[in-house]
Amino acid sequence: MEATILNSIVAGWHELSRNWRADGVAALSVAILSIPAVIAYAELIGLPAHAGLLAAIAGMFAYGLMRASKQIIVGPDAAIALLIAGGIAPLAGGDIVLALSLAALLAILVGLVLVLAAVAKLGVLADFLSKPVLIGFLQGASVILIGTQIGKMFGIKLSEESFLPRMLELLQQLAHLHWATLGLGVLFLLLYAVLNHWRARWPITVILFALVIGADFLFDFQRFGVVMVGAPSTDALSLHWPALSLTAVAALLPTAVGITMLAMPEGILLARAFAQRHGEQIDANREIMALGVANIAAGFAGGFAIGASQSRTTINDASGAQGRLAGLLAALLLLLFLFVLSDLLNHLPSVIVAALLIRAGAQLIDLPALRDLWRLDALSGWFAIATAAGVVLVGVLPGILLGILLSLLHLIRMFSNPADAILQRTKTGYHDVGDDDKGLQDYTHQDVLVYRFYAPLMFVNASFFVSRIRQLLQQCPNLKCLIIDAQAIVKLDVSAAEQLQVLMSELEWQQICIKWARCNRPLRHDLARFGITELMGEDAIYAHLDDALASYHWRSAAHLNRGADSAA
Repeated sequence: MEATILNSIVAGWHELSRNWRADGVAALSVAILSIPAVIAYAELIGLPAHAGLLAAIAGMFAYGLMRASKQIIVGPDAAIALLIAGGIAPLAGGDIVLALSLAALLAILVGLVLVLAAVAKLGVLADFLSKPVLIGFLQGASVILIGTQIGKMFGIKLSEESFLPRMLELLQQLAHLHWATLGLGVLFLLLYAVLNHWRARWPITVILFALVIGADFLFDFQRFGVVMVGAPSTDALSLHWPALSLTAVAALLPTAVGITMLAMPEGILLARAFAQRHGEQIDANREIMALGVANIAAGFAGGFAIGASQSRTTINDASGAQGRLAGLLAALLLLLFLFVLSDLLNHLPSVIVAALLIRAGAQLIDLPALRDLWRLDALSGWFAIATAAGVVLVGVLPGILLGILLSLLHLIRMFSNPADAILQRTKTGYHDVGDDDKGLQDYTHQDVLVYRFYAPLMFVNASFFVSRIRQLLQQCPNLKCLIIDAQAIVKLDVSAAEQLQVLMSELEWQQICIKWARCNRPLRHDLARFGITELMGEDAIYAHLDDALASYHWRSAAHLNRGADSAA
């Protein structure tokens, strides 16, 4: 594993873009956008601002040295920050030093899980987060995000962690509302809305942050009781190794897996989208490896878990970045800010960061996406709503797990009760007699039936398959031959094979032959492996339905001829 990482880093140095001017411009844009964002996400977790900066700097450096996507910019993310907050808050108990250590340890665990997933080529696991789960998670996460910042917006310190108790506590504490803090936050949001309407292409967040910091130099907001973000101390910027204990690892591991399951699909989908835009391709497992190394670096630097950032990646690409150098230069610029300009954070009110996060949470609410999902598939819409409700009511990670569980149960339900059909031969080919009323009436009198099964034959649906065949036997007293159209049966497992052997014994006892047509290569292999082919005979498997039918009719004609000869 170490050799794989080292080779990627060495090769990454040689692949850095030569278009340093374009990458330099993109790096400046990314750094300017990153500063307020990473500070905000650190605040969201309940960590000092420098933790977000360190996570972004170390993550971008590590990711830039790996041979991964040329466009992706990694860093703190709102959804991941919510998971981190939910994972470390109960363990830290309000101790900032312990929270920093736990967040760093969690980042390392996330990185290790991602690296192991890449080595095991488990990029396919990212597909377990279906679209309904992702949509529902984002809706729930947006509500949670707003809920975590609403107290800071009102200038009220809230102690409750869960959403509903927190909202109840806010209502009870409204008498202690701090009007100066609320007014500053509302003014920030109004100015943001105006500028976003008239000058959407401007770096609005940076402009407003600069205006607020300048205003604090003039008016000293702390005189009015407004709380500031605060610059990191010299001691805070020194590297602290994460405190390692088996108890902490065991407690954080479920959260690490949850972050991995969220970061993997988002990172892969984002990298794939931008690669396709430039006519390139990505290696999903390489992306996972790079993201894992970036998280390990962020943890050892004293930061927290990170992911691929859609907003910063979009800015990077739109600014003309040509290679991985843009991310490295952006990290250098953030490092410069951290050590030279971080005193400006002493003049940045916390309510401004809270207002920015509330706006980001409001933007995450995508009711049209939920409506479209509901219109296309009502059941998927219910899954999204259940996931969102789970995130809000029981927590981010349990909500995601609830959505995944519902999706898996739906998948099992579909596989356990798949579509099937009786086919009939016509001049234009084979068609489902279910679409033809006459066919439905006539097929019960036939001596040969073609049955199609639209799913792999596995333990979850083997009983359904066998019961359907037995039902056909009862409905068709004249049946002499059953032909299975196996085009859609791409897999046969051991449980299904055992039930199939029992069914074949029943058919043999009833003197009904069974033939398989249009068997694909994987199914042929499974039929032979489980002894089904030997039991039926090689002559029971055909490439085409017409061949299977012709074989039955030829054997029937031969049998009749032998009977006529015997009678003569």
